[in-house]
Amino acid sequence: MRRLRPQQCRRQLSRLARFTGVGLTCFAIQAGILLALKGAGTPGPLANAVGFLASAQVNFLLSTYVTWSDRRRPGPRAGRWLSFQATVAVSLACNTGVYALVSAFLPPVAAAAAGVGAGALLTYLASDHLVFRRMTSTTDHYGDSLDDHRRPAAALPGPHGGAAAD
Repeated sequence: MRRLRPQQCRRQLSRLARFTGVGLTCFAIQAGILLALKGAGTPGPLANAVGFLASAQVNFLLSTYVTWSDRRRPGPRAGRWLSFQATVAVSLACNTGVYALVSAFLPPVAAAAAGVGAGALLTYLASDHLVFRRMTSTTDHYGDSLDDHRRPAAALPGPHGGAAAD
């Protein structure tokens, strides 16, 4: 298993805290819509799904600008938004299924919280590894300019570095 350095641990904990804050904000939006729609006579699972879908759009914006702000890319966001919507669809199925199962035993907001909790890990992993993944470069740059593709001495075999130096 790979061991994280202290700086990497702090970065991951900071990202997890931002993810949690965004999630709580979006859950408040979802719960508000759920309660309003249920109060108007909409069936619980449908009210929950509508609240979830509305909050998911806010979640995309907050995820882009807060949780994964260091991974923002220039240009159109349509591809990222579509990837996020696919993640939302899977998460919605999980969320709605859990809500439907536990709503017979719990009040509406508690049932919605159970659904959100069930989808949170899925959403975090999909967002981290797919939707907001780090940009990878097709070429490594080692010097001060993008045109410098020379390898550092430690990466070269020979008397001044690398495994073949011995």
